[in-house]
Amino acid sequence: MRDKMALRMFLLMLLFGFLIQHGSVIGQGQERLQNIQPIKTTETKSSEQFVYPFNVSNADRRNPVNYSFNAPIGENWILTIQNNMSYALRDDAKTIIRLHEASPSEKFVEIAMFGGTSDKFWTAVNTEESGYIKVYERDTDGWSKDESITVGHGNNQGLSVNNGQRIVTDRLSLDGFNPSHVTIYGKDSSNSPLNTYEGTISFDLIFGDPSESPVYYLPFAMLVGVGGLVVVLVVFKKRSNPP
Repeated sequence: MRDKMALRMFLLMLLFGFLIQHGSVIGQGQERLQNIQPIKTTETKSSEQFVYPFNVSNADRRNPVNYSFNAPIGENWILTIQNNMSYALRDDAKTIIRLHEASPSEKFVEIAMFGGTSDKFWTAVNTEESGYIKVYERDTDGWSKDESITVGHGNNQGLSVNNGQRIVTDRLSLDGFNPSHVTIYGKDSSNSPLNTYEGTISFDLIFGDPSESPVYYLPFAMLVGVGGLVVVLVVFKKRSNPP
């Protein structure tokens, strides 16, 4: 009888030790993902570009990857997102991107892109007054790798989003929005399955005084309606600047 009790206690101790070790490994893995750095960054006076590898989408909600902008952005900006990541063959495999204002503001703009066979897409906003609200959602064919996602805000025009196919959020008033940083994740918890396994996701941000940027000489809705135009203008501006 004593031998059986001792064996049970020994097995319980082994199980307890395994769970602690397993939890520690998961925690260390999520910490490494949280601290992942972009593989490419480029900056000018009125633009900022950065590229992340696929594993940013394997960070979990409590430990997202965080990218802070180096310059004050202001309320006039356009962000183009090109998602070239390959997703696991599950309809819940996803990437969540949030643009945040600086603390203590609770305001953020959220873009969700799902993989699998659905290509689900949504946009959402969070404000102190209204809380979290999804302002657009499409369950199938909501986005495509072949087209860029464009998110833009103007101090007199509000927030607009184009999913690469059409404008899905048009001039939504947020009483101003001055982005400070971006967070990226995909897992709902640390033990959720992987979302992506190869590829990259790139971000191209242009911002500044409308009078100093050629982008703002065009109607904002037109820019949001043609996501690729933003990238072309950024390249043109970089080439036209003296070395």
